[in-house]
Amino acid sequence: MRNLNIALIALSSPEIKGVGPAFIRKNIVKSDFFEEDVFLSIKELLLKNKKDIPDDVLENTIELAKIVIEKCDKNKIKILSIFDDQYPKKLKEIKDAPAILYTKGNIQIIENQTICVIGTRKPNINGERIAQRVSNHYQSKSWNICNGLADGIDQAAIHFGEQYYPNVIGVLAGGLNFNERSTILKSTAKQANQIFESGGLLVSEYPPDKKEDTFSVVKSCRIQAGLSDGLFLIQSSIDGGSKFTITSFTELKRPIAVVNPLKEDIDLIEYSGNRLIIDQSLDGLSIISKTKKDKIQTKDVIVISSKEDYQSFDKLITNDGNLEEVNYSLF
Repeated sequence: MRNLNIALIALSSPEIKGVGPAFIRKNIVKSDFFEEDVFLSIKELLLKNKKDIPDDVLENTIELAKIVIEKCDKNKIKILSIFDDQYPKKLKEIKDAPAILYTKGNIQIIENQTICVIGTRKPNINGERIAQRVSNHYQSKSWNICNGLADGIDQAAIHFGEQYYPNVIGVLAGGLNFNERSTILKSTAKQANQIFESGGLLVSEYPPDKKEDTFSVVKSCRIQAGLSDGLFLIQSSIDGGSKFTITSFTELKRPIAVVNPLKEDIDLIEYSGNRLIIDQSLDGLSIISKTKKDKIQTKDVIVISSKEDYQSFDKLITNDGNLEEVNYSLF
């Protein structure tokens, strides 16, 4: 397994051009592919696919991969390859599931029912309260809450007062050795530590020392979607960062819940994204995600106007219900 991890980490290096998750899933079909000599196995694989990488570049990426594994061991970061039995099954359903996933914390919760709860970084008081009520509902069911631990709604959803929920999956856009190196924002690192100490799980597709940037933050949104059974949009503007996670969900056949703003909040720009989806249904989802309507996989969108509406959304997750019977679907 060590050779497999070395090879997959090396192949995931930006130095190896033209190799991504799709290439790896297509060409590596068994976990013992690199059981022999890692260098020769990778070289043969690349040449077979007409990718001629200089030997010195390949050797360097392999050595760097070994260093990554050493740093993971030092920081108690667990490496999951896509061949690992503990690699989350839901995540494999996204088109570019990472070949390597780095985790820290309670890996046992990763296959639990999971709700992605997201929203603006600048919520009003009502938005924060709704996020807390939604999360409390799912914590009472022992379901996971998943998001990127960003300021605002993300953070409001993972704790109540000083008490952090135990079933939280935080998806980070930088290396998980953030206590050793400044790989993520200080505010995010603070939340990540709380999640870890409360028995939750931290996940990243990036190796130790990798600092988050705009690209990695956006890219990590698809991991949030991949790990979650459904999306709960609390409060978002049309152009807010939530659009990236929404876009990832449009590529999956997983339901979306959209909070209907309170009357006093209806005109707030921070709810413009919610209103667009509620008012224009599939067209609104298409505008926010910049995805053509005929390409959107999500067909089940529930408007949440009160706590009673949670049940219909939950039934979609557990496949216990029929949308036509409860009649809450937008589409």
